[in-house]
Amino acid sequence: MNLAHWFYVQDLNAVVVEMAAVFVFWTVLMLCLRGRLKRAVCIGAAVASLAVIFALTVVKRSSGEHGLILIPFYSFVEAQAQPEMYRSMLMNVCLFLPLGLSLPLALPGKIRHRVLVTILCALVVSVLVEGVQLVLSLGRCETDDVIMNVLGAAIGSLSFLICKKVNTFRTKHIHRHIEK
Repeated sequence: MNLAHWFYVQDLNAVVVEMAAVFVFWTVLMLCLRGRLKRAVCIGAAVASLAVIFALTVVKRSSGEHGLILIPFYSFVEAQAQPEMYRSMLMNVCLFLPLGLSLPLALPGKIRHRVLVTILCALVVSVLVEGVQLVLSLGRCETDDVIMNVLGAAIGSLSFLICKKVNTFRTKHIHRHIEK
């Protein structure tokens, strides 16, 4: 059994706890790292995240299922009859969480722009993946997949915002002690 399959078949509560643990671990790690090392780790993580996204959504999929569902939040309707849809939605969030964690820290520029570029990148990558899946019959092309993927990247971007707030607080706190 490969790692992706192992993760996918876990209890949903365990998946949520693991996502939270990854979020906290990454946030603490980013608060500890500085300068070029921090940027290099983030660039590497962002590239690895994109590679995993394409591997799991395009490369490792076999052709067969084909469909197009453009109704936003239709997965919630389907989940009433097929509760497994909740797992699928959560896994889409999980898939893009690492991109949201790493990309804002890898990008230069203002804080707000980095988060917006990360979310836009997640949107573009997700739409590309869904388009490839549709054209190659690698699964259903769903608006909800795009929404959940972007949500995952947005949640990951919160780590970046938390780091910035903590660093701002640290800087102000240190300057206050120096001035006394």
